[in-house]
Amino acid sequence: MRRKIGVVVLAMLIAVAFAATMAVAADPPGEMTIDKVASKKVGVPFTHEKHSGSIDCFKCHHASKTKEEIKSCFECHGKDANAPDPTSSKTDNPFHTMCKGCHKEQGQGPTKCADCHKE
Repeated sequence: MRRKIGVVVLAMLIAVAFAATMAVAADPPGEMTIDKVASKKVGVPFTHEKHSGSIDCFKCHHASKTKEEIKSCFECHGKDANAPDPTSSKTDNPFHTMCKGCHKEQGQGPTKCADCHKE
């Protein structure tokens, strides 16, 4: 009986440790700067905490199936021919399309150039 209890307790400890590790691994970076076009415009600060409570991660990280698969936007955009390159043009910039489009759709957040690209 003691051995069974010990095995169950050990299994529970392993499960808790695994869950804690996965939770930490899935945490996004706090503040980051989207600055791939810094030669043309000043970078745009982005804070995950401001967005994570109200927006599903996969709305932006649309190529990922799980939180553990989520990568930086620039692992696809600007490298993969099938992903719009943020440096190609103002109209094809995926951040202008996704961010500005979502801000307009939600009726909140910046939608004008100077609101994001603060000189």
